[in-house]
Amino acid sequence: MSLQKTIVFQGMCYSGKSTLGKMTADALGVPFLDSRDLFFKVHGTSEIEYLSQHGREKFIEAEKKSLYHDFNGVFSCGGSAVYYEDEMKMLNDKYDIVWLDVDFNNIINRRNKEAKERPIVYPEGINSFEELYNQRIELYPKYTKHKITVSDNEPISCTVQKILCSLINN
Repeated sequence: MSLQKTIVFQGMCYSGKSTLGKMTADALGVPFLDSRDLFFKVHGTSEIEYLSQHGREKFIEAEKKSLYHDFNGVFSCGGSAVYYEDEMKMLNDKYDIVWLDVDFNNIINRRNKEAKERPIVYPEGINSFEELYNQRIELYPKYTKHKITVSDNEPISCTVQKILCSLINN
């Protein structure tokens, strides 16, 4: 399969954007870039360090700024990018966006297994991880060309095949 456009993976944290993005990039023979790596490249520090040093508002601005860098291949977008309407419109116009749709229980199981801190910024009025999930799953379809339902009962290689088939057929 030849890649016509850069592919951007979006979805909730713990949805598998980095893992599936890397595997998809490998299958296509193109580069993979994770948002955490891009953030470090642009800002010279990790997302967690930046957030703790500069606070929520400056972190959001820094995260938005990172999205304006051109990508080539497969890019795993931060889960909160869906809140940045102008940036998501730009990404949607330029790239093929794949939404990894994972149900809440699987997200929680993955979160508990990983047991490491991620920089999750809660919007105003959102007070729990479940509220965050419910809000985001309403937003992701706005900027999606390919919705991939991901199940922990399905081998990861099958999920990659679903992604590749969706990219070929759409």
